[in-house]
Amino acid sequence: MDFSQGSLFTDYNQTEAVVTPIRSTSAIVKALKAKNEDYEYYPSQDGQIQTIINDIKRISVHFDLTARYSDSVQFLDIGAGDGRVLEKVKAAFEQDVDNRISIATYAIEKATIHINSYREKGITLLGTEFNETNFISKNCEIGFTNPPYSTYNTWISTLISQLNFSVLYAIIPERWEADPMIKDAIKRRGVKSSEILDTSDFYDADRKARAKVHIVRFAFNRFKLDEKPEHRRYRKTLGHGDNTTFQMFIENELGLHKTYSDTTEKFNAHVEKEHVRQSLKTEGTKSYDIVVSKGVLWALLDNYEHRLQQVLEQYKSISTLDPVLLSELGVNYDNLRAGIKDKLFGYRNVFWELLFEHLDAISSRLISKHKTDLLNELKANALDFTYTNSIFIIQYAVSLANEKIELSLVDVFRDLTSADSIKSYYVSNQHIYRDDWRYNRESEARKKAKYQLDYRFIYSTYSNFSTNSWEHGLNESARGFTNDLKVIYKLLGYSDIYTDKAYDDMAPGNSLSIIGSGLDGKPITLVTIRYYHKGTRHIKWNQDAMLRFNVTVSRILGWVRSKEDFAQENEDTKTVNDNVWQVGDNLKIIPSSILALTDKTAA
Repeated sequence: MDFSQGSLFTDYNQTEAVVTPIRSTSAIVKALKAKNEDYEYYPSQDGQIQTIINDIKRISVHFDLTARYSDSVQFLDIGAGDGRVLEKVKAAFEQDVDNRISIATYAIEKATIHINSYREKGITLLGTEFNETNFISKNCEIGFTNPPYSTYNTWISTLISQLNFSVLYAIIPERWEADPMIKDAIKRRGVKSSEILDTSDFYDADRKARAKVHIVRFAFNRFKLDEKPEHRRYRKTLGHGDNTTFQMFIENELGLHKTYSDTTEKFNAHVEKEHVRQSLKTEGTKSYDIVVSKGVLWALLDNYEHRLQQVLEQYKSISTLDPVLLSELGVNYDNLRAGIKDKLFGYRNVFWELLFEHLDAISSRLISKHKTDLLNELKANALDFTYTNSIFIIQYAVSLANEKIELSLVDVFRDLTSADSIKSYYVSNQHIYRDDWRYNRESEARKKAKYQLDYRFIYSTYSNFSTNSWEHGLNESARGFTNDLKVIYKLLGYSDIYTDKAYDDMAPGNSLSIIGSGLDGKPITLVTIRYYHKGTRHIKWNQDAMLRFNVTVSRILGWVRSKEDFAQENEDTKTVNDNVWQVGDNLKIIPSSILALTDKTAA
């Protein structure tokens, strides 16, 4: 890993661009040049894109394009630029009444001006730097690339060898047919057809270039698309090639062939995370020194590269042993192969989770449910753990988290709503309620009702304590409930939040208090919860904290528009003060606030 790129402060600010609508190619090129991000950006022309759309439509008559258990076709553009190819292909098929196909769009792209427009276009980023992307872990039914022509042979040979695709389209210089790297990749991967669909050039393009090109389709089928199509119900399945990319990797890179075997040791994500956590905060370790000098992100990147390199070296060593000896030791090839895959792909998820743990500005503002949702969404992108991707993930996580922060407050508010917890209804309620409406979580009355929560009430659930002898104190549900309240108090403007007792020390009937500091810096008991064995929780909120909670949720849900509205709705003679009202103005995460990640210790 090259750490010479400078501090995260400098690089993050360079990637944090304000998205403005850019329409013409000349304007895009000008903006790219201004940010030094013109990575041979020569956008594909409409005629070239249409050639590919027409070919996909011909194939779809004979073949089922979707993967098993999927209703969408995964379309990945490598070097996607502003996403115009993805947008045009998606529109062409989703607007086709006679042959409608759902297209899920994915991209590999490193220019931040382009990347910052992807969310609003529904494009999922799978990688940034081409040379840092692990294509072995990337899957798509249809791939496309219009690569930089100075390195086109490296791109095409890499994609053919490593990307899991059914069909790969490329706009590449005519000389590709004689290139030895591409020839070798086609042979090793078992590509059965590499057909030139059309010839083209960029002489009259929006951005002109002296390049005569072929539009090529690489595939594992020998297509006969001019034949009369079979019944659509019985369409064939597209091939993925006999030589899988991962199999090629372990044979070519690690030297492990079918005569060899495997270990029975399984990848344990929990153990791996704990090892890394300890190394980050143990004085004298390389990781600790990097945390102190450069920050947590750099320490995680160094750890990731070191562990991957260590794994690969170990398996390469195994490949040098006598196959007969391995067989005598009971080492099984298929298990070995699975072990390598578990580790290579498992480490990626481990380090994304560790990075997320240290994004306090994000994680401390989300309740447990939304933390899980956010992390799953980030992991689903299958990004490799690199510096550039980390910066993108941080930006992306801020955007997603800001969408979920208000949901965190509303979800906890709704969860606390019960027959005992409602203090009063709003004056403007248009509904007549029966006493049992509050018990029906799905009733329309409940969904539309406007109300205040009381500061004292009883919350009921199935259990607060585990029946397992090895578990002590509050169970997972009670801990999650308490942690979510701590998040809510942070969102409501309190700081230095902690509990007066450890979860492990709690016993049925004991009470636990959450304490925090107000604007004056003085400690306040924000809530006291008494946990009982059968699942009831007796809750007593600080009245100022509950007022903040009621006011903020009322603003989020649009129940009130001003302090005076709130007072009128609750028939209160006094309006809330500015400190309480302004809580709702400060919920969003400011991207620059997460730059503390570089200085933050791992303790």
